Amino acid sequence: MKKSIVLFFCALNLNAGPLDFETLSADFTQSVQSGEAMIKYTGNFKTTKNHAFWHYQSPNLKDIYFSLDRIVIIEPELEQAIMTKVQEAPNVAEILKNAKLKNGSYKAEFDGIEYFIKFDNDKLKSINYTDKLDNKIVLNFSNVDKNGKIPNETFVPKIPQNFDIITQ
Repeated sequence: MKKSIVLFFCALNLNAGPLDFETLSADFTQSVQSGEAMIKYTGNFKTTKNHAFWHYQSPNLKDIYFSLDRIVIIEPELEQAIMTKVQEAPNVAEILKNAKLKNGSYKAEFDGIEYFIKFDNDKLKSINYTDKLDNKIVLNFSNVDKNGKIPNETFVPKIPQNFDIITQ
């Protein structure tokens, strides 16, 4: 799920209108509901056309770095970094090229999942979707900064030397 979210934001750069930007950063809250159970995540992200960085602050610290060829997930509490090739994740970018505006919301489809993207005054407001396990995911965004300056080093994974590195 997190891989598809990261790919999703990098892929947003491929579209016109409110989806067209050089850089994007925001704070987010993400809720995942499975039946009666719900978990909430908070954090922030930064993305360019080629990279993305997601920093999860709660309930657990986690950093996710995305580039065109790999994803690195750093989990401090587990003292591990997971490295995976992008081709192992869904290619949401291809689907978003065909996102359509309908009733004030963009809709993108990939592999049987519909993503609903909302904007407020040309700024990203929310993304809603139901995954294949019937989890309902809602991402809400605040403090959105479109086309602001983001230093390149933001997208370089910082893996502590004592962490285990898992390659998938």
